[in-house]
Amino acid sequence: MVTALLGDQVSDRNKSAVEQFFVAGREVDRLSFMTEDIEWWNGLGKFPAAPGQTVFRGKDEVGARILGRAPSPPQPNGRRIDRYDLSTISFDDVHTIADGPYVFRQHLYKATTIGGKPYENVYGFLFRFTDDGLIDRIWEHWGTLNAYETLFQGPLVVHDPDEILMTTPSVRQRLDLERSVDRDVIAECMEIAVHAPNGSNQQPYRFIFVDDAETKAKLAAIYRSAMADFIGRPRTDAAEDRVDRTSEAQQRIARSVAYLAENIEKVPVLCVPIVAGRTDGNGSGAHADRTSTFWQAGRWGSVVPALWSFMLALRSRGLGSAWTTLTLIREREVAEVLGIPYDEWMQVGLFPIAHTIGTDFRITPRKPAEELTRWNQFRSS
Repeated sequence: MVTALLGDQVSDRNKSAVEQFFVAGREVDRLSFMTEDIEWWNGLGKFPAAPGQTVFRGKDEVGARILGRAPSPPQPNGRRIDRYDLSTISFDDVHTIADGPYVFRQHLYKATTIGGKPYENVYGFLFRFTDDGLIDRIWEHWGTLNAYETLFQGPLVVHDPDEILMTTPSVRQRLDLERSVDRDVIAECMEIAVHAPNGSNQQPYRFIFVDDAETKAKLAAIYRSAMADFIGRPRTDAAEDRVDRTSEAQQRIARSVAYLAENIEKVPVLCVPIVAGRTDGNGSGAHADRTSTFWQAGRWGSVVPALWSFMLALRSRGLGSAWTTLTLIREREVAEVLGIPYDEWMQVGLFPIAHTIGTDFRITPRKPAEELTRWNQFRSS
């Protein structure tokens, strides 16, 4: 009976220590609960200062890596860890079991991050105590994917690269015309886009972003005039002139295009990417004669990958765009508005940029890949 009573006392002591470990104020040093040779197992394995490491040993390492006393270095992608704001922490649905030197505690952890994002996750901790009441082992189990996406992925709203690739549509009607776009977000997306492949790594492109209301109004007028030109063009037997516009899918696209035309000057940011050297015979100097498919492929192949990377970076952060080319019908007029030397630079299009209304997009409907894939020889069908 005496041994059982002492066992209960040990369990109660250890259980009380675990409670204090979580709820005590910030003035209490959590390392004081631990032995010098503490080992803490954490299943994430993605701490930026210790990639792939899941076991942390000793007070110094636990304090720096787990308790976050050392500043987190930037990740290779440039993003910083968004830590919890310790003043916002709360615990719900707490369950604690103590048995001799072992205490298991499970709880729902709630907090707001330093970056202002809500964070909720279920944690389970198994503690082992020494005879003198200090913790010498901790096994931490938690929703690691949730933690990684919330704390380590910065502003991303889509994390799966395949999902980003299949759900990045042309966004028109779901562009948020009321919410401003911070230039820092544009800069962040550009830092990603510039790593796209390009000819001889010369990066012969520039992205011109426009957030000035007067300039956007001028571009919008050109856009609408170009649309009228396109609609009124003579029809031929070319495939683009024979699209059946009567289907519901094409009607939806038409409504979406019309909406953008009516509201394009209200979009927070417009982008006009340009590439050096013309391939249409209107260039100056040597470029005047470089109109073959070879030169065209080299020019467009040096800007389109960067532009697509930029659009994917927008999508992953909750923004959207649409690849529009109507203004190329009146490219000289756009060049005059933006001060682009027309005979030296080609425009790629006009791209509206805004936060999207909602961030969930379905997989874009497309033909099956097998219909578009050929092996070894061309065939029409």
